[in-house]
Amino acid sequence: MLFAPHALAFEGLVQSFGSTGIITWGNGEITVSQDVAGNAGGADQALSSLAVRKVVSQARKQMLDMVLSVRIDGKQTVSAYLSGDSDLSAQVRGLIQNSLFQGPTLFDEGGTVRVSERFRGPLAELVLPTTLQFQSGIPPRLSTAMAQGMPMADNAPEEVGSGTRGYTGVVVDARGLKITPALAPVIFGQDGFGAYGPFLVSRTSAVDKGVVAYSVTDNSNILKERVGVRPLLVKALSAYGSWRTDMIISASDARLMRAVAKSDSIANGCKVVIIVDAPEMLPDTTPTTSPERMEENNDA
Repeated sequence: MLFAPHALAFEGLVQSFGSTGIITWGNGEITVSQDVAGNAGGADQALSSLAVRKVVSQARKQMLDMVLSVRIDGKQTVSAYLSGDSDLSAQVRGLIQNSLFQGPTLFDEGGTVRVSERFRGPLAELVLPTTLQFQSGIPPRLSTAMAQGMPMADNAPEEVGSGTRGYTGVVVDARGLKITPALAPVIFGQDGFGAYGPFLVSRTSAVDKGVVAYSVTDNSNILKERVGVRPLLVKALSAYGSWRTDMIISASDARLMRAVAKSDSIANGCKVVIIVDAPEMLPDTTPTTSPERMEENNDA
């Protein structure tokens, strides 16, 4: 489906959590909207205030559960990462408890409470592990049996020369692979080496912009907000890992992508979009784990 270029800003993949919560993977926004029952029989102001506070608390609890359930990469969720650091988990809870709130006034008979936060800035600073090798320049290497059957270069993959000039970003078409969105995915080549991921991106850029953005459309008028007017287009051949967060592209595409992504403007801007299938409408599967029991979610 095509949209007029002036009609939509780039929001990317919108992932629903039941009927009230969404994560917008283009800009990292997390929102929960819940209705507040109207005052019945002329209830007093104090009761209205209590009703609003109760719904805001419920919405923020759902938002926390959503944040905890998000995968950082193929190894761990946010919950798993925070479970080993009580101080860090307390900071995340505090940030969510003070998230932006919009809602009805005390004198309204009803309305909707909306709370929001973003996987950018302060929240991203807390949930992106400091152990990730940001901007190391060293591509990770596949170490499974799958990689053993692939042709491997003796050294790190060679770069491509002048043919990489002019690209303004990278678009990876991963439709049909049932990719799971993650905060720090890695795109591998069939040569066994990483082609893009945190190893090419500074932590500051990842915190401010997200390592990648996810989209359900290949409309260039929408994607250009993230990847510019002349992105490199590559096709993902398969998903990698039990959680399907990482992707594998051809060896030739990987060599080209590494060279393109090393451009300062592309790496600093995290100008990579992964196109995925539009999500099916599913019942609410957001975990109901209290933040005090996050250690039980450790699935690293």
